[in-house]
Amino acid sequence: MQVKICGIKNIEHAIVAIESGADFIGFIFVPESKRSTDPTEVFKIINSLKQKLPDMRTKTVGVFGNHTQQEIESLMEHSALDIAQLCGEEDFNIEIPTIRQIRIKDTDSSEAILDTVQKALLLHNYVILDSFHEKKLGGTGNIFNWDKAKNVIGLTNVLVSGGLNSKNIEDLKDRHQPYGVDVSSGVETDGVKDTGKINEFIKLAKK
Repeated sequence: MQVKICGIKNIEHAIVAIESGADFIGFIFVPESKRSTDPTEVFKIINSLKQKLPDMRTKTVGVFGNHTQQEIESLMEHSALDIAQLCGEEDFNIEIPTIRQIRIKDTDSSEAILDTVQKALLLHNYVILDSFHEKKLGGTGNIFNWDKAKNVIGLTNVLVSGGLNSKNIEDLKDRHQPYGVDVSSGVETDGVKDTGKINEFIKLAKK
């Protein structure tokens, strides 16, 4: 299973995630998020990772919300990241690799979710399914109805996000066998990444 650890803010937590087996690590550029990181700091972290872990295969992801295409491309180049994750209302067909976030509403039907995901995968490299919140683009810490998305959770390049942690990851695996998962607050203690929780979550996800 592919695992993305999102909301990384320092080199220590980045290294722990990578050495624990994370396939992606995410850096958030959404100002409203408490996990938002300055692009210059991200650039420093990426450079340090390349020096300390020259053979690392983990992909680095920049998370954007309602930025313009020009802003995204500029920040991606400045930060030396691998993939752009699009969480806003706007959608872009850009040359760099992309992840499209799709927020699942309680009123969404399984058929509508399948149609949305299939269309997104024609344009983007990956899709992340997350829970819908009217005032937040993500990071709600809430689980959406997995059963509504059962037709897409197991598809290649589709990751599940929203309220995941070490207590429910095995339930998700047993019920729906996801291709990948994305976690942030579920590997934190008091709003800060917890190295033990990062390691435990990845271990459970990949066993």
